[in-house]
Amino acid sequence: MKKHSKLIGAAAAGMLAIVASATPASASTLTVTYPGTHTGDLCTDEPNYCDGSASFVRDGDHLLVWDNNSDGHSVMVMYYRSDSGDTLIKDWNHYGLGSRLDINMDLPESGWVEYRVCLGEYGPRTHDMNSCSGWLHENAA
Repeated sequence: MKKHSKLIGAAAAGMLAIVASATPASASTLTVTYPGTHTGDLCTDEPNYCDGSASFVRDGDHLLVWDNNSDGHSVMVMYYRSDSGDTLIKDWNHYGLGSRLDINMDLPESGWVEYRVCLGEYGPRTHDMNSCSGWLHENAA
């Protein structure tokens, strides 16, 4: 019985070590907000309408991505982080009109993020470069 308890304890400790070392650089959650337009800090490059938008919120380091149109397209944000080198990261809001994707960046205090927002197709993970906003650089502090 004692030997069995020790094995279970060792297995649990091993799993805890694996979980603790496998934390992601960012985690995203979905929040359904409201139908309508949220202009954010950046809008997809549309002449008359903001089909998708994104904003960086310094308090808590959150990158928020809204879908503002029931057009069947997903809204994609692409970004560089100060702590990820030259890696271009893409996250997708494919939940439809009125949804907000919340990406918890958890940046270092002296960190930054540079991002743009585009329309695209979530299934094949393609985006329309003509729909993309310009780039915006934001400091974490």
